[in-house]
Amino acid sequence: MFAVDVVKSDVQHRCAQEFAMLDVSHRRELMARLCFDRIAQKQDFIVERFHDTDNWSETAYFMLLRALDIGQNRKLYESLARIVPYRYINLVGHNKRSIEALLLGSSGLLSRLSELFKEEKYIAELQAIYDYDAHKFGLEQMRVEDWQLTGHYGDNHPVVRLLQVANVLSRHEHLLDSLLACRTKRDVERLFRCGEIPHWAHRFLMSENRGGTISYDKAHMLGINVVAQMQIFYSEYTLREDLNERGLDLLEQLPAENNVFIRRWANLNVVAKNALESQALLQLSKEYCSSSRCDRCLLRRFLDTE
Repeated sequence: MFAVDVVKSDVQHRCAQEFAMLDVSHRRELMARLCFDRIAQKQDFIVERFHDTDNWSETAYFMLLRALDIGQNRKLYESLARIVPYRYINLVGHNKRSIEALLLGSSGLLSRLSELFKEEKYIAELQAIYDYDAHKFGLEQMRVEDWQLTGHYGDNHPVVRLLQVANVLSRHEHLLDSLLACRTKRDVERLFRCGEIPHWAHRFLMSENRGGTISYDKAHMLGINVVAQMQIFYSEYTLREDLNERGLDLLEQLPAENNVFIRRWANLNVVAKNALESQALLQLSKEYCSSSRCDRCLLRRFLDTE
């Protein structure tokens, strides 16, 4: 394993040296190609979901819930989006408390909250709303034991995430339109950083002084993985080239991601300037460098044709 890592690191180091020698126009062209390569792979999943529902709004909603967590709980958020589809959000009139009840109740987390906060009137009201809507819609309930709760604190606790997304859904009645309308980083922040969570939910946050709104970093990640993705995907199916450009422009405005792959490139003096470039470097690392696929690497082929 160590020998393989050494080889990969050595290969990446040589590529980084050549990468750094590219002029601005060639660097941007290469970054755009790599970013499109990554987007195309991601969109296979979106296409599959769209074909399941044949509904743009359902697809956007599913992608939003899926993006709430990149770890063990991701599949559970996907399951929840299927149990409580977007049409049910429409049927309850985008009422925040009704959405909270639908999501927390169907996730199974509301039953745990009822045990933790026996005297909390708000929880009792949510339970009553959920019981009524569960009967009306014939909802099934997930097992609370399936959720990964240990080690999830602050914004990343599922209870907090579901309350946050309920805020977003209640304030933006036409989710897809709101996603497609985003043009700037500020638009993304306004879309996702809205509303506070109830006082009792601060138990799951690390600080009582926080309002519980989605953080700037998480809003930017949702901009990358939901907003820009949906804009580019929607443009391909509707032939709206303006949305394709809008999605790419948005990626260039959003901050670069900060993870082990991006830091490794930065240590080699290839610094991502924005989210488009960090997505490009992630594609290099995950699809080519990590598996030593130099013969298929877009960077290698691009350099060979220059």
